[in-house]
Amino acid sequence: MAGMLAACSDGSDPAKDAADIAEIEAMHDMPAIKQISPEHISYPDIEKNNLFGVSCGFAPGNSMRVLFLAMDEHGYMKLDDKIVTLAPDKGSAKLPVTGYTHYDGKEFSVTLDLDEGTDAQEGIELTKWRGRMTVRDHKDRITYDKDGLVGCGA
Repeated sequence: MAGMLAACSDGSDPAKDAADIAEIEAMHDMPAIKQISPEHISYPDIEKNNLFGVSCGFAPGNSMRVLFLAMDEHGYMKLDDKIVTLAPDKGSAKLPVTGYTHYDGKEFSVTLDLDEGTDAQEGIELTKWRGRMTVRDHKDRITYDKDGLVGCGA
């Protein structure tokens, strides 16, 4: 591989070329980014962890299986059958009913983006918008990214 890359060089700075080749080879040996699979936060999870109250929840696609709960004081995601608590970035935008668009945790951060171009679908005690949930690891690499619905209510 180094020989092929060296052939592409104009030879102007052999030390820089060698450093570039080493960097590309190191990237080739890097482990793949671990994709995560947030799990459905079920009603028993809500009861067990006392997650009651006004919140906004993200569900992928058109499902009703909430994968993230955004509240004013915390955000919640379920990974490996455990509820993970994240802190709100109170400098990020507020969601329409409660919570924020960005939350930070020990290993991951979560961003909820609402599609402002879609009309809110309203029902009894619940309002929904098209949106997107992006989860990044501690190195700011995307580990989960899906479109879906953001529903807010009690």
